[in-house]
Amino acid sequence: MRKEFLTERDDLFVIHDFFSPDECDYYITMTESAGYGDAPITTTGGPVMRKDIRNNDRVMIDDAGIARSVWERLRPFVPDRVQFWQPVGLNERWRFYRYDPGQQFDWHFDGAYERSPAERSAFTLMIYLNGGVSGGATEFNLRSHGGTRGDDPIVRVQPEAGKVLVFPHRLYHRGAPVADGRKYVMRSDIMCRWLGGDE
Repeated sequence: MRKEFLTERDDLFVIHDFFSPDECDYYITMTESAGYGDAPITTTGGPVMRKDIRNNDRVMIDDAGIARSVWERLRPFVPDRVQFWQPVGLNERWRFYRYDPGQQFDWHFDGAYERSPAERSAFTLMIYLNGGVSGGATEFNLRSHGGTRGDDPIVRVQPEAGKVLVFPHRLYHRGAPVADGRKYVMRSDIMCRWLGGDE
């Protein structure tokens, strides 16, 4: 496994060869057996279907055992603390995404999951389960707080089997349209515990 920072930021990075090919194949087979369905977007009013923003497929699986085992492997790559928060584990709700040609998840921010007032998520964890697709990069606009301009610097992460991507929820990003092939992604959140002090 090898960690790579994508910019001068220390909170946006990938880990190469995090999953083996067999592990990737296992999760693809498992989720295809579970069955994929339409993926909504999350709004203040609850989940909403917006095919103009997001038209990929999704299946959700709650598994605390997977969260523990993946966290054990991920933990050495994650900072001990982020301001007044300490990373302590992963959200046990796994979201598996499938993108076919033409499917995307347009520009957005990820929302935080709050387990309690003292524990909430701050980072998104994505594991690419395959490569070999045309298009389908995860793209970040590091300048924007919503909306994009033609001269904004874009950081692109291309799917590769077994590669992990970690980034703060509040980075503006999108899953760019797949042009050819089928893309599979496994996603959770890094949970953080409040240590006290001023945020």
